[in-house]
Amino acid sequence: MSRVPLPALVIGWLGLVPFVYAVALLFATPGTLPTFGVAPTGPAGGLHVLESFGAAILAFMGGCLWGFASAPPRVPRWTLLLASGVPVIASYFAIQSHPARSCVFLAFGFVALQGIDIVFQRLGVAPDYWLTLRLPLTAGVMTCLLIGAVHG
Repeated sequence: MSRVPLPALVIGWLGLVPFVYAVALLFATPGTLPTFGVAPTGPAGGLHVLESFGAAILAFMGGCLWGFASAPPRVPRWTLLLASGVPVIASYFAIQSHPARSCVFLAFGFVALQGIDIVFQRLGVAPDYWLTLRLPLTAGVMTCLLIGAVHG
C-alpha cells in the first residue's frame, strides 16, 4: 500500500463530517443543533442524515468502483462491473425500512463494499493506496451507522 494523495485524503475525511454530525444530532435536544433545513432537528434528524447520506455515499462508492473497472486501457469485465453495482443496489434496498433498521442494512452494505474494495485492490483495479484510504473511513462510517441503529 502506498501513500494516499492529499486531495483524496482530505476530501475522504471530510466525507465523515456529516456522519459524525448526525451522531451528534442523535444525542441533541431538538433545536439545539442546526440542520440547515435539510432534516428535522434532534434524534429524528440524526437518523435522517445517517440514512440518506449513508445511502448516497454507499452508491457513490459503487460508482468509484465502476470507474476503476472501466478505466482505459482496461477492458471492462462483467464480474467487476457487476460487483461495482452491488453497493448501488444495496443502498436503495437499505433505505426501504425504518431509519434505525436502515442504518443496520447500510452498515452491512459497507461491509460488502469493503470486501469488494479488497478484491479490486488485489486484482490491481483500484489504486494502490485505496485500502489505506478506505479502511479507516469505512470503520468511521460503520461506527456512526451502528450508533444510529442502536440509538434509533
